[in-house]
Amino acid sequence: MEDSVVAKIKDQFDKKGNPAKIPLMNGKRFFEARAEKDGIYVDNLKNQPFLPWKAFSETVNFLQKNGGKAKKGNATSSRLGDQNLDLNTVEGYIASEIYGCKTGDSIFKRITPLSAILAWADICKNTRGQLSLLSEKKEFQTSKPEKDLPETGISKTDLSFNSSLEEVKEKEEVINSLNLQLNSLNLELSKKDSELKSLETILSESLPRIKEFEEEIAGRDRAIEAQKEELEEKTGKIDALEKLLSNSERNIKTLEEKLTGKEAEFKELDKLRSEKADIIKKFEQEIVEKKEEIKTLNEKFLEKERAVEKLEESISVKDRDLKTLAEEVITKSGEMKRIEEKLTGKERTINTLEAMLAASGEKVRKLEMQIAGYKEAEKTAEQLWEKDELIKQLKRTLVSKEEEVSRLNEENRKYRMQQKLSSEGLRLIEEQKASRKWWKRF
Repeated sequence: MEDSVVAKIKDQFDKKGNPAKIPLMNGKRFFEARAEKDGIYVDNLKNQPFLPWKAFSETVNFLQKNGGKAKKGNATSSRLGDQNLDLNTVEGYIASEIYGCKTGDSIFKRITPLSAILAWADICKNTRGQLSLLSEKKEFQTSKPEKDLPETGISKTDLSFNSSLEEVKEKEEVINSLNLQLNSLNLELSKKDSELKSLETILSESLPRIKEFEEEIAGRDRAIEAQKEELEEKTGKIDALEKLLSNSERNIKTLEEKLTGKEAEFKELDKLRSEKADIIKKFEQEIVEKKEEIKTLNEKFLEKERAVEKLEESISVKDRDLKTLAEEVITKSGEMKRIEEKLTGKERTINTLEAMLAASGEKVRKLEMQIAGYKEAEKTAEQLWEKDELIKQLKRTLVSKEEEVSRLNEENRKYRMQQKLSSEGLRLIEEQKASRKWWKRF
């Protein structure tokens, strides 16, 4: 007698087609399952795509023992016996009972396609983290009985009811035709057997390659299943977002109603925009003109920069000249100080000489007065001659003193001119330095 769970799953495959697209828990993604004699082959388990019929029947038995529901279990980051993958979970029970795993072993995750197929066959309810039976009955209805092949002989009841030889002949003809059909079917079966043998040889050759592919795909399956769990978690978030979107759609409808009343305002704004567009065009024309003016100003500015560069070169040359002039001025200032010291000494001597001249002038006057008195008194010619000689000597000394004073005055005038020229040179140096600083700031 065929198991009721297996029969119901096979019946579903007969209704929906084999292979069939099985939806996952969120209902948005699918995987393909193909029912065979020994079990179901799925395309979302990579290198271990086979699920035996016993896995489905044992899962239902386990759920019945646990009151119709149990935790699925998580085999991605746990070992058999851990808190998330103990023997009271569906994944842990199947791993120990069907696949012979022991506590502490790492488990290949099979709960996703298994629970999805049971939910697709209307046997279980697949929810997040839990699997539960849809009905509390311990047994399920068996699948439909297989269609019997047509009989190859005539039964005794048929012979008893044959009343005439004509009916017997007709039935013999039918039997002969059926025998011919059976022979043709046997020939086709023999051909298919040969084809199956060739396919089996091809499969035996391709098995090692398939194993290699299965080993390569095993690692990817684990990563994909982890991603699937993350996607299942994200579906809950997406549902919440859909609720928010529904609320936002309501708000959008209210906004649309408000916007209908504002269409007249938008038309007025369009008029204003057209007016502003004309103003903007005028501004653009003015901007174009100003751009041309800016180009000319840039050209002038470049010319001025070139002139400034030339001026800077000339200023650098003049700076050198000024440095040399400053050095010369410094040397001359030392000489001027020496000359000033000499002039001060000479001025003192001039002052003394002037005092001496004034005293000698007074003496000359006195002598002239005396001479006049002597002439009146008619002194002797010798005394007059001596006094004349003294007067001549005094006049000579006065002339020499006057020449020396004029010479000192000339030297003093030259010294003042040199001092004036040096002050003028220093003033020019300061002006040039100030003009140079101005150009550098520019």
